[in-house]
Amino acid sequence: MPRWMLIGCLGVFLSAQTPVPSIEEGFLELHAEDLSTEQALAPGGDGWHIVPRNRVAEGPGPFWLRTRVPVLPREPGAPTPALALSLLGSWEAWWDGTPLGRNGRVGRTPEEELPGHVDVLLPLAPEQATPGFHLLVIRASAHHRGFQPFGALHRLQVGEASQLARARLLWLVPALSMLGALVLMGLHHLVRYFLERRSRVTLLLGLLCLAASAQLLFEAWRGLASYPYPLHIVRLWLLSGSTFAVAILLPITLHAAFREPRRAPWWGLLALCLLGIAAVPSFDARNVLGLGLSLGISLVLVLRAGRRREPGAWAALGGLGFATTLYLVNPPDFPERGFFLAFGGLLLCLGGVHAYQLRRQQQRLEAATLASERLQLELLKRSIQPHFLMNTLGALSEWIETEPAQAVRFIESLGAVYRHLLSVSGERVIPLARELELCRAYLEVMGYRYGLVFTLEASGVDGGAAVPPAVLHTLLENAFSHNRYTAPVSFHLQEAREGDRRRYTFQAPTSSGAKPDLGEGTGTRYLKARLEEAFPGAWRLEDGPTEAGWTTMLEVPA
Repeated sequence: MPRWMLIGCLGVFLSAQTPVPSIEEGFLELHAEDLSTEQALAPGGDGWHIVPRNRVAEGPGPFWLRTRVPVLPREPGAPTPALALSLLGSWEAWWDGTPLGRNGRVGRTPEEELPGHVDVLLPLAPEQATPGFHLLVIRASAHHRGFQPFGALHRLQVGEASQLARARLLWLVPALSMLGALVLMGLHHLVRYFLERRSRVTLLLGLLCLAASAQLLFEAWRGLASYPYPLHIVRLWLLSGSTFAVAILLPITLHAAFREPRRAPWWGLLALCLLGIAAVPSFDARNVLGLGLSLGISLVLVLRAGRRREPGAWAALGGLGFATTLYLVNPPDFPERGFFLAFGGLLLCLGGVHAYQLRRQQQRLEAATLASERLQLELLKRSIQPHFLMNTLGALSEWIETEPAQAVRFIESLGAVYRHLLSVSGERVIPLARELELCRAYLEVMGYRYGLVFTLEASGVDGGAAVPPAVLHTLLENAFSHNRYTAPVSFHLQEAREGDRRRYTFQAPTSSGAKPDLGEGTGTRYLKARLEEAFPGAWRLEDGPTEAGWTTMLEVPA
């Protein structure tokens, strides 16, 4: 049976039993026309229809509502109860036919209406608070909502004022405590990022903490300070914006923290789902679906990271599992009730994971720095090894006697190589253009020694890109160590950009007398140490024989 038929049958049944339904039963009567006060307060009447209490969406009015409200027995001397009423509109109320109070001024036009507050607490007089059911009649208008809600009546309850306030504080106090913790965490990560400028994950984690703080603050706004109902749409937009910021930043942060190799499919899926959610008409439904989507994608990302054995992945999975469990317990109430606990715990967990990753990164950086310093000395020793000096001095003495001009040019080229080595040896990264200058000076020296022309083709590369010093120079040294070139040779460097990554491909031709690969030598160890020092854990090195010769691939962050 369709829902509207069930509600209609229940309305007929209730009308047959009692003239006016009870709010305790979840229903009330609504009249869309502006009746006179006498007509509205009189029992019966035409034009009244029964609606569920959470589906009162009439407007702009004026319109009438009436229902029976129970007042429970109380102990002698107990405080007189109060009526808590939350309605998106201006209203005036009657209790058992007697004026009870007003909120704003009901009007037939926007100019005539004076907007009331969303949440109001009306004290009841002792004679109005006798145990049993009492008839509450409300005349309301809502010309300034700015949107069409699914339900404009959010609360209608009778109880002691202290108990009604305490029920709201039971949620507000822990939520506001978590709000303070998230703000401090967010500011800590942002300050650390702007001071150190090292990790993009630190920036994203700081933004995620502040977005979650904003979501908590806008959710708690109603409990902290009652506001005129026209501001409710402003609060809903701010709440929806902060919720979607959390929903977007969470998977992006995890994507960056665990270096997810596949990028485009995730962004396409996230964008497509968010566009679909944006078409949902209800603010609450959009927020619930957005957070559910974010948790689902984040779980997949962390599970993939766990399979790749990324450090901290399983700890992050524990935090996500806790948040997802709270979400699944009661999705509609999750943004208001479970969010502060779920995301507070999750972000604390992610903060710990990030600190652990930074510590590991720092340890790897320190080890790589020590290794690169040792290997740098080894390379400098190789550049001035006796065999190299003997050949160089022998060729130089012959040129001095036979070709003095050639000797001068050779000395200048050799000096240029060592000047470049000395200028870059203490740097962590240098522009690619300086590295290419070092390589071409080195090839000029080797050209004099071999009596051949050696060139390096590097068209289309970004000379301003940062690379560790002497990495290409080391690849050239390796090429001359493993080959005996008897004809002019051209080395090639190509660059490819993929998102936030750069890939360099270096090709060195092999000679017929090339030495076999004997494993990892000083040059390769120097490359790995320098890459780890410059880009801790974010680089990749591959090499091997190809049709073009010996090919080395370096992938580093852009």
